[in-house]
Amino acid sequence: MKKILQLPIALAIIALAIGGKSLMDKSKKEPGKKTEKNVKVVSTIKVLNDTLPVQIQSTGSILAKERTVLYAEVQGIFKQTSKLFKPGINYSKGQPLIRIDDSEFLASVKSQRINFKSLIISLLADIQFDYPAELSTWKNYANEISSDKMLPDLPDVENENFSNYISGKAVFTNFYTIRNLETRLQKYTISAPFDGVLVEANITPGTLVTPGQKLGEFIKTGVYELELNVNASRVDYLKIGKKVTLFNSNHSATYEGKVSRINPQVDRGSQTIQMFVEIISDELNEGEYLEADIEAQQLSDVFEMDRSLIVDQTYVFTVEDNVLVKVPVTIVHANENTVLVRGLKDASELVAFPISGGYEGMKVTVKN
Repeated sequence: MKKILQLPIALAIIALAIGGKSLMDKSKKEPGKKTEKNVKVVSTIKVLNDTLPVQIQSTGSILAKERTVLYAEVQGIFKQTSKLFKPGINYSKGQPLIRIDDSEFLASVKSQRINFKSLIISLLADIQFDYPAELSTWKNYANEISSDKMLPDLPDVENENFSNYISGKAVFTNFYTIRNLETRLQKYTISAPFDGVLVEANITPGTLVTPGQKLGEFIKTGVYELELNVNASRVDYLKIGKKVTLFNSNHSATYEGKVSRINPQVDRGSQTIQMFVEIISDELNEGEYLEADIEAQQLSDVFEMDRSLIVDQTYVFTVEDNVLVKVPVTIVHANENTVLVRGLKDASELVAFPISGGYEGMKVTVKN
């Protein structure tokens, strides 16, 4: 009896399970099919080829074009001149910078001058009898000799016999010996070779100065040179006399200079050459840093673009009919952030920003 009752119950359970599965299958929805691909949106720049200048940028510190390093050639005690010997003191051309005590050496030179005058006077008696035509000339010359003045130049001697006579009496030897001493005497005073300012002073009054000792440095203000290191590959663009625009460190002032010297030797390590720009300005001081912007050359039929747009160092992407096209270009000059290229057609649409994963034939939407 129990078996008869269990059979209908089992059939009912199976029927309910089948019906529940059928309902669940009907309740499922088919996932929507993806019908469209994502299309990248790009911005473009219209190409316009033009004639553009090649700009060379470089920086450096300025130095005085005229500089004198002061060294002692004689020995003595440094004496104060009319101005203090200190950095920042201005001197006019010819004004004494340094005076070294020359009293002992000066006395020796004066003594030599007097002895030379005595020698000439002692020869006048013989000259009167043997070479009377020369007497008046050499008598006047003896009268011109003074212990306090430089020796006057010797009179011209045309008579060969007379020249041999005074040479045998050591007239020429004594004359040039004294001239040599007079030249050395002048080295006890060092005068300003030009209007300028003392920038370094290594001695003070009362210091014992010795030969070869560095005493200081003196520069001419208002005329400076800026040394720049320029890539050797650009040397053909640079010419002496070319104008250069210069800026101070914060670009608050502009100056104009010109290329004054070019060192043709290429530095082996950096592959650069030295170029010097002359600047005339009373507003500058030695040691200031300046930035130079040199217009080296005009390049025709070029387009300037951001260097990040170059693909594989040779190509760029343009857009034609909403499709990326890979165009080969030639880089003719590279600046810090941009490049000048040839190979792009006027009015073509250059992609304005780098495209990650971009490839030729890729479909894009242009939105400028």
